[in-house]
Amino acid sequence: MLMNKAYHVPEGAANLQANELELKENKIYVINELFRRYGYHPVETPSFEYYDLFSEIEGTIDVDQMIKLIDQNGKILVLRPDATIPIARIAAQNNGHQPYYKFSYTTNVFRMNDSFQSPQSREFTQSGVEFFGKEGLEADLEVITLAVETLKRADLEDITLDMGQAKFFKEFMKHIQISRQATNEIQKLIEHKNFFELEKRLSQLNIENRFKEIILKFPKLYGQPEEVFSKAEELLINDEMKQELDKLKNLSRMLVELGYEKYLSIDLGLINHLNYYTGIIFQGYVQGYGKPVVVGGRYDHLARQFGRDLPATGFAIYIDALLDAQRNSQNAPIHGTDFCIMFHERNIKNGMKIASLLREQGLVVETEFLENDRYEDHIANREGRNILYELAVLDEKLHLVQPDRTHKTFKDVESFLQDVLQK
Repeated sequence: MLMNKAYHVPEGAANLQANELELKENKIYVINELFRRYGYHPVETPSFEYYDLFSEIEGTIDVDQMIKLIDQNGKILVLRPDATIPIARIAAQNNGHQPYYKFSYTTNVFRMNDSFQSPQSREFTQSGVEFFGKEGLEADLEVITLAVETLKRADLEDITLDMGQAKFFKEFMKHIQISRQATNEIQKLIEHKNFFELEKRLSQLNIENRFKEIILKFPKLYGQPEEVFSKAEELLINDEMKQELDKLKNLSRMLVELGYEKYLSIDLGLINHLNYYTGIIFQGYVQGYGKPVVVGGRYDHLARQFGRDLPATGFAIYIDALLDAQRNSQNAPIHGTDFCIMFHERNIKNGMKIASLLREQGLVVETEFLENDRYEDHIANREGRNILYELAVLDEKLHLVQPDRTHKTFKDVESFLQDVLQK
C-alpha cells in the first residue's frame, strides 16, 4: 500500500538522523567558537523577509530562486534566500556608529535549485562572518585566513582556496557596450569554464574582436599565482584593471608569507553569481568533492543600499556540503555515549550520583535499570550503540567494562571516581 503523500518529506527537504545531527551540531559549535575567538559577535535575522528586500537590491538572488509566501494582508514574503543582505541591514541601521562591526551567524537558507547544493536541495545551513567598516587588505587577509583556519578546525584536509578579483573583470567590461543580460550570460559561462559555449555566445554579440579574444582567455586564468598573474598582465587595457590586479598580488604575497601558499590558487575567471561582490572573491574546495564548501569576498556597496556607506567582506560556509565532503574523504567518527551506568533499583542512589558527577565533567552518560545483577545480559544487547564504557553498580562492588572489552573492578564509588577523574 502506498503511503499517503502528506507523510513524505517535501521535495528539497530532508530529515537528519540522531548521529547526523550530532555531527552537524558539533561542527557548528567548533566553527562558532573559532569565530568568537576572532572577535565576531553572533546575530540572527528573520526566517522570512519582504520580497522587496531581495528583489530590489542590485546583484542579489535571482527571483526565481526565492521561495515565496503570501501573508494575511496580501504582502509577498520570502524565506531567507541569503544571509548577508539582512546582516548588512543590521550594520547599516546600527545606532552605535562604531568604526567597524564584526558579525557571525549560523542560519538556514532557502533557495530553489541553488548551484552550490544538490539540484534537489531547497534548505541548507550556512555559518559565516561579515566584517563591516574596514576596506583594504587588512580585513580581506583576516577573513580569508579565518576561512582556511575554520575548514582546518572542522577536520577537513586537502583544502584549496581559489581566489579571484571580481572588480578586475568589471573594469574590463566597462569598455564593452552590451546588455546586462548578455553580461550575466558571459559571466556564467566564464565561471563554469564553458569555453565552447562562451565562444559561440560571443560570436552573436557586437563586440570588437580584440575584446572577444581577451574574454576567451578569462576561463583559462587559473592556477599557480605567479603564472596567472603573468598571463593577466598581458590583458590589461586600463589603469583600473592594473590596480585591482595589484591588490590581488599583494594579498597573495601576504598569504604566502603567513604560510598559506599550499592552499592558494588564483582564478580570475571566478565571477560569483551574486553580483554584489566588488573586489577580492574566493571559494574553498576539498579534494574529491566538486562543489565549494566556503564562498566569500568583498562587497563594499551593499550596506549603502540601506542608507550607510560601509565597506565589507565576509564568507559563508555551506555546513551540509562540508559534512558531505568529509564523508567523501574519510569516515568521520560519531561521538556516542561515554558511559552507560547500570544499577538495580536498590542501588539507584549510587548509580545516579555517579551519572551526575560524570555529566558535570562534560561526559555523555546514559543510565539503565537492572532487573537483577546479571549485567552481562544488558551488555550483550547493546551491540552497535557506540558506548565506550559500561559500569555495573552492584551491592558490594562496581564492575567496569572498558573500550577494549577488558574488565576492571572497584570496591566503592569513591575509588571508581578517583580512578576516572584522574584520566
